[in-house]
Amino acid sequence: MDRFTMKTTDYLITRTLKDVSPESSIKAPEQRQKIAYLEAFVSIIINIILAVIKAIFGLMLNSISLIADAVHTASDVLTSVVVILGFKLSAAPPDEKHPHGHGRIEFIASLIISLMLIGVGIKFGINSYHRYLENTPVKGSYLVVAVMIAAALIKEWMSRLSIDMGNRISSSALIADAWHHRTDAIASLLVALAILASQFGYYRVDAVLGFAVSALIIWTGIEIFNDSTSKLIGESDDTQIEKINNLALGVFGVKSCHDIAVHDYGANKVVSLHIEVQGTMMLYQAHEIAQQVEETINREMYALTTVHLDSKKD
Repeated sequence: MDRFTMKTTDYLITRTLKDVSPESSIKAPEQRQKIAYLEAFVSIIINIILAVIKAIFGLMLNSISLIADAVHTASDVLTSVVVILGFKLSAAPPDEKHPHGHGRIEFIASLIISLMLIGVGIKFGINSYHRYLENTPVKGSYLVVAVMIAAALIKEWMSRLSIDMGNRISSSALIADAWHHRTDAIASLLVALAILASQFGYYRVDAVLGFAVSALIIWTGIEIFNDSTSKLIGESDDTQIEKINNLALGVFGVKSCHDIAVHDYGANKVVSLHIEVQGTMMLYQAHEIAQQVEETINREMYALTTVHLDSKKD
């Protein structure tokens, strides 16, 4: 992640979230929720402005690729609303049916975003196909080309901002929203090319690139869909496993650890593992080591950890 984006994220967090420090690790559910809301509100404001500008120019020029891009940008507003609702619902406290909380609603939010993307892509793919057959005239405009390039740069910045915030709170929903921004940035560049071609009378380029934008949107939706469903099913994260292994081995008295399992509930995680300690160690000493391992993992990963003791013979 580039330093400009990281500093921008730090600035936004410092200016808007008084009780969240950008320098510290953000793991608590209430802090993760505030970061997600910040990303969503920034996205909503900018996307509304860009969608209106694109829609106006799209109607003026009769450009299907530009109108499709305007709707794609407007759909970003809906995905940001999904992010807000997802984090709000996932922050609900545990209950009798959901003893580990509702954190996986965050993954469902990502799933909804992916389905919205696929739907938008299919819709404008069909429209672009009909426009290609009809060879519908499109007005060219150097001003619109410049506006679309500027829009692409803004959307790429928004993508990087969402990725940075998503990485800070380990949120698949924010990462999914970031990819939505990035596809919109690429789409805007393709639209700029289509408008430029129309300036010289190549009207079908608009339909062809409108179809390319649609394919890009669908591909992104499928990627996010696969990632979200994998997490819902219970995907194993090697990075988390390695971190837990290192945390356990960092506790004095732990000889080795194995059978690490992580159940991911978004902000909350349920961890279980086996550690090996010296076989001749007193039971109370082994118990203290196990408790220290649990506390260390709970603190560093915001998890509920259960440690099983095994004895190790030299």
